[in-house]
Amino acid sequence: MKAIHFFLLSSFIMTLIMAGCGQHQGEYLQMEFQSAEGMMQHNVYFYLKEDVTEDEKMNFEQGLITLLEIPHIFRSELGVPAPTEDRDVIDNSYAYAIFTWFETLEDHDLYQEHPEHIRFIENYNHLWENVRVYDANIFYQR
Repeated sequence: MKAIHFFLLSSFIMTLIMAGCGQHQGEYLQMEFQSAEGMMQHNVYFYLKEDVTEDEKMNFEQGLITLLEIPHIFRSELGVPAPTEDRDVIDNSYAYAIFTWFETLEDHDLYQEHPEHIRFIENYNHLWENVRVYDANIFYQR
């Protein structure tokens, strides 16, 4: 009987602890997300040439990761096309996409001129067929 009470009490305490951790994590993520309002978002889609090898892709990924560590960037993410259902409005022909947030336009401009950004373009531009850039000023978020 004591073992059952101990088990139930332990389970209850662990549930409270886990719920508390999840709540704080959610608050942190919400707080971090909210801080993007008023910033500039810089999205770049890379369309690689068809003859790019797997080794070149791996090197390109490492180059993107290094690029996203430039200090003027407030937040950055790296992605590949999602396996969503094919529709006319979906373009999943790109190979990689980067998403960066800048606190100011000046930070964005400093990023553009940063030696690591220039080096990335010089080292990898022979691999892409096309690059598309979409910049937006964030004025609303939920």
